[in-house]
Amino acid sequence: MAAANSKVRRINRFSIGRPFGSVLVALVYLQRRTEVSRPAVFDVERAFAPMSVFDSLHPDIAAWCRERLETATLPQAGAIPAGLARKNFLICSPTGTGKTLAAFLPLMSRLADRRDRDELYPRTFALYISPLRALGYDVEHNLRGPMRAMGLLERPNSERAAVRRGRIRERFGRTGVRTGDTPREERRLMLSRPPHILLTTPESLAIMLAMDSYRRTLRHLETVVIDEVHALAGNKRGAQLSLLLEWLAEVVERPLNRVGLSATVSPLERVAEFLVGTQRECEIVDARGLRSIRLEVEAPFGGAVAPLAKVAQTAYERSRDVRTSLVFTNVRSQAERIAHEMSLLEERPHDVEVAEELQGERSYDSRIGIHHSALERSVRHRVEAALRAGKLRTVVCSSSLELGVDIGFIERVLIIGGARGMTPTLQRVGRAGHRPGAVARGIIIAQDRDDIIEAAATKRCIADGILEPVSIPQAPLDVLAQWMLGLVCYDKRVELAQIVRLAQGASAFKGLAIEDVRRCAEYLSGAGVGPDEAHVRRLGYDGDAVYGLGREVCAAYFENVGTIPDEEHVTVRANSQPIGRIEQGFVNELRTGDVFLLNGRAYGVKEIGHGAVTVEPVHARPTVPQWSSHMKGVPAALAREINLLRTGVATRLLDRTATALRWLRERYGLEDVEARHVARYIAQQQAISAVPDLARPVIEIYRMDKRQTAVFHTCAGRRVNETLARVVAARVFDIARANTQLTSDDNGFLITMPHRKTLPDALWAGMLTPQNFERDLMEGLRTSHLLRNHFRYVANTGLLVLRRAGGRRLRRAAVSWNSGKIFERISAADPQFPLLRETVRTVTRDLLDAPGALEYLESLQSQPRVLHPAAASPFTFGIVTSSFGDSVVLDDRTSMVEALHERVLDVLVEPLLKTSAQ
Repeated sequence: MAAANSKVRRINRFSIGRPFGSVLVALVYLQRRTEVSRPAVFDVERAFAPMSVFDSLHPDIAAWCRERLETATLPQAGAIPAGLARKNFLICSPTGTGKTLAAFLPLMSRLADRRDRDELYPRTFALYISPLRALGYDVEHNLRGPMRAMGLLERPNSERAAVRRGRIRERFGRTGVRTGDTPREERRLMLSRPPHILLTTPESLAIMLAMDSYRRTLRHLETVVIDEVHALAGNKRGAQLSLLLEWLAEVVERPLNRVGLSATVSPLERVAEFLVGTQRECEIVDARGLRSIRLEVEAPFGGAVAPLAKVAQTAYERSRDVRTSLVFTNVRSQAERIAHEMSLLEERPHDVEVAEELQGERSYDSRIGIHHSALERSVRHRVEAALRAGKLRTVVCSSSLELGVDIGFIERVLIIGGARGMTPTLQRVGRAGHRPGAVARGIIIAQDRDDIIEAAATKRCIADGILEPVSIPQAPLDVLAQWMLGLVCYDKRVELAQIVRLAQGASAFKGLAIEDVRRCAEYLSGAGVGPDEAHVRRLGYDGDAVYGLGREVCAAYFENVGTIPDEEHVTVRANSQPIGRIEQGFVNELRTGDVFLLNGRAYGVKEIGHGAVTVEPVHARPTVPQWSSHMKGVPAALAREINLLRTGVATRLLDRTATALRWLRERYGLEDVEARHVARYIAQQQAISAVPDLARPVIEIYRMDKRQTAVFHTCAGRRVNETLARVVAARVFDIARANTQLTSDDNGFLITMPHRKTLPDALWAGMLTPQNFERDLMEGLRTSHLLRNHFRYVANTGLLVLRRAGGRRLRRAAVSWNSGKIFERISAADPQFPLLRETVRTVTRDLLDAPGALEYLESLQSQPRVLHPAAASPFTFGIVTSSFGDSVVLDDRTSMVEALHERVLDVLVEPLLKTSAQ
C-alpha cells in the first residue's frame, strides 16, 4: 500500500473530532439502559455544515437545496467541491447522512450547466453502479423529485421525437436503469437515446462493455458512482468490477472521475485504492463518526439457551412499542421461523386492507412482514413499499435489507443472536434513525450465553474504533479469465501485454504476472483441458494475443457473466402467483400434503411439477426450507476481544463475583441480568474444566458414543478454527491412519475418532504446532470434498463449465458432474492449472483463513492443557451443536443444550450432596 498511500488524500477537515478510534468511544452507548444520556464528547451540531456549501452549485440546484434541506451534512460539504472539480473521491459515512445526494448534486449541477450552454446532448454522462438491482431503481425514483424541482424534468413526447431526429439539443436531463430486468424495448431505446444518468449493476456493465453498440453510448461518460463499495470490495464481484472499471477507462474519451459511497468500513486507504485503481489519486471524505448509536443486549432465558418461541416473543414485544422496526437474522430459514412465530403472537388476526395489497399471501395480521433473497422479487418490492407507507410495523429479514434499499424511517433494529462482526452490526443498526443527527437504536437478542459475550465484545470493539479490515481477493484467475473473454467478444484481438497493463491498474490485480494471463489464455483456447478441448474452447490464442471466435462464444459469455454462485432453485406458486424459491434438494424430500414455511406462513404442497411446486395456505405445524449458505464467523479482532472478556471474568471471579459483575457493567455495558449470565457461565466452565486464553488453549477429551472426541478451545473465529481442524485431522490421519469427523464454530473445533481408535494426551497436545502447516493443510483438503465442491464455482466463473447454454439453465447435477470429472483429470495432470490454483486460493484465503491460522499457531506460548472433564464443559455446548445451527432444527438444538446444561449442574451439585450427607 505504500505506493497507493501517496495517491490517497484524507480530507481531515471533514472528519469529526479526532481519528475514528477515538470518536466512537463517545458515539457508542456502553451505559446500562437505565442511564440514557448523550455522551458529552458528541456534539450533534458538528455533524452538519453551513448551507454556504451549496453556493458553488448551479443556481437552480442551490436554490432547491436551500428550500428542501434543513442543513448541509459533512459528506455533502466534502463531496460537492471534489465532484465539481471532477476529482476521484470516496465518501465513508453511516447510513442516513446524505452521501447519495452528495454524489449526485455535482452531477445534476453539471447537467444544468450543459442545459444552459445548449450542450445537453443525448449522451450518457454519468454511470451509477450498485450491487443490488433494487437499489438502482430506488435511486432513480428518488432522483426524479429533485430533478423535476430543479427544472431538469424532460419535456413531452413531441419534443422527444424531435430530439431523436437530431433537430434540437435537449433541455432536460433523463435517467434510465439497465439491469437484467430491463425490458428489451427499453434497452433499444437507451441505444437510440441514451439517458444522461444510467443506473446499472456490475453484471450488466460487463455485458454492455462487450457490445459495440453500448460502448458507443458510454464514450462520453464523465463520472462513475459506485454505491455500497464496502459490499463489493471484499469479494470476487468487486474484483470483477475493478477490472470492468479499467476496461471502461479505455473506452471513454476523457479521464473518468470515480466516486465511491460506503458505509462504515476500514481501512479507508485500501478501499479507496480499490475504487480508483493503482495509478490514480483519490480523496477520502471520512465522516464515519457522524451518528450516535445506542446498542443494547437482552437475554430472554434463564438457563443456557433461549427457545425459539421465547426469542420470537421478545422480538415481538420490543417491536410493538415503536412505529417501525427491522428484525435481522443471519440465515433465511431463521427469518421464516421468527416471522411465523411473531405473526402467531399478533393480537389482531387479520388486516384485510394490507392482506389484499399483498395479494392474500398472509392469512394473519400483515403488519408483520418478511424479506429475504429467496422470496420472489415482486413480493420483496411489495413488502418494501408497505414498510415505506407505514402499513407494516415490523419486517423480519436476513441480510437482504442491510444495504441502502429505501424502506422509509425505521425507529428500532433488532438483531437475533448477533451480526457476527462490527461492520455488519453498524450496518444493521444504522438502518434505524435514517437521517442526519438521529440516534440509531438497536437491540441484540441473545439466544445463548455465547451470544451475550459476542454482543458485549462487539460493543467494546466498536467503542474502541476496531473494525474488521476489508480483505480484497488478490488476482482471482477465474474472474480474470471471464473478463478476458469479454474483451475479445465479436472477433476482437487483444495483445497479452495490453491485458496485463489494464488488469494491473485494478487494485485486486496489481501483482498479476503475464504468465498467469498466458495460462488463462491457453485454457480458454482449449489447451490442457483434455478430451473436452473443442467443447470448452472460448477464444483463440496465438502466443501473443487472444481473439474472439464469433457470436456463439459471445452468447456463452452473456449468459454466464458474473461471479455469484448459481444454485438450482424451484419456484413456489400460490394462487398461480410465484412467491419464492426453494432449493432442489429440499424439493426432493417433499411429498404432497407436506407443510413448510415460506413468506412467513405455512403452505401445504398440492403438486410437485417440473421446475415448480404448487402450494396452498394451511394451518399446520410446518418445517422450514434449508437454503445453502456459508455460516459467517466472527472476525479475528472480535475473537480476540471475546477471549479477553472470558479470561477477564475468570480472573476477577478469583477475587469475588461482584468484582466480575462490576467489570462487565463498566467495560462492556451489560445490565445486571446479562452480566450474571456471563459470570455464571464462566464460573461453571472453571468448575468443570478451565478457561482457555490467547497464549494457551485447552483441549478436552471425552468419550461420546464410545468414540474418543477431542474438543479444542481455540476461540480464534470460525474460519481460523475450521482451518486448524483440517490441519489437525490430517495429522491424526498420519499418526493413526484413521479418518475423523470434524465440527467447528467461532470458539473452537472438535475431532471425533473412529470406533476403538484413540490417541494419548501427549499426541493431542502436540497437534497445535506451526511446523509443516501448509503441507498438512493441503493434505487435509485433498482428503475432503472442499476443493472439489468449490472447483465447480470457480469453473463456472472462469467459463470452463457453463451454467447456462442456449437460453436455458443447465441442471445442477450435470454441471456438478462435468466439473467433477474435469477436476479429477486436471488435478492428476496439471496441479498448476489456473482454475485449480484459484480454487486452492479461494478455499484457503476466502473460505478458510490459512494465514490467520498459521499466525495463531506461531503466537502460542506453550502447549495446550489437556483435560478430561466429568461432563461436557459449558464452552463445549456450542461447538457440539454447531452442526445444528440452522433454525430448521433450532428446537432440537435448544433441547440438546439444555440437556448438556442439566448434566453440568448435576456434576457440580453431586459433590456438595455427598459432602452434606456425610
